[in-house]
Amino acid sequence: MKKIVPLLFLIIFTSACDAPQRNRMINNVGMNGVQQPSNSSSNPWGTAVTTSGTTTGTTTGTTSGASTGSSGPQRPAGFENCDLSAKHYAAVIGYIGICQSTLDETSVAVNSTITDTNRTCLIPTYKDQAGKSTYLGQPQCFAPQQGVVTMGKLYKTRPGYGQHPINGIMIMKERSLGAYFTCMDAYVTFTHPQCPYGAKTSQYCDQMARNLMTLKCDNFKMDNPYIDLRLR
Repeated sequence: MKKIVPLLFLIIFTSACDAPQRNRMINNVGMNGVQQPSNSSSNPWGTAVTTSGTTTGTTTGTTSGASTGSSGPQRPAGFENCDLSAKHYAAVIGYIGICQSTLDETSVAVNSTITDTNRTCLIPTYKDQAGKSTYLGQPQCFAPQQGVVTMGKLYKTRPGYGQHPINGIMIMKERSLGAYFTCMDAYVTFTHPQCPYGAKTSQYCDQMARNLMTLKCDNFKMDNPYIDLRLR
């Protein structure tokens, strides 16, 4: 049975520490295959996520995992061995499965186990060997549906970071985006009377900016459920 997932809405989001950022959802189109409950023995298949904007900073993660093999209904190229078992969890987000195309790093599939009008957002990241996540593009948000696979595309739009592969993803609710970008922007937007040129004014200013970023990121982590995954 083929299912077509409705087009998601355009949203406008303003970071607490930056100019307005635009988040665009791409068209969500169901895949060829049978839509099944997410607790089925084979993965359900049936919708997703994009980006634009600039931000800087890093944040460490909570949950990690890689996506590898599982059989299921007919799947598009690049997802033949995709494991969409819902093994990642955060409060409010619920259990979720996600994998990345082996042919296109910007293409992802998400298996939701809850239906929620409060949108879930995906942010493409680069995870280094130390486990730190660096933002590569704007969040893409969708309203999850239980047992429906959301297919989508992520874009690397952060200037100066196009050479980094998308090998990770941050998942959070839309309401957490403000705190996330406040964390991510804290260093580059740092201002202080003693630091007229921002963090790069002096070593003292650099340390002040780093301390502020640490505080903002700790506040984000403490108050906002999220999942930080390595995909590759």
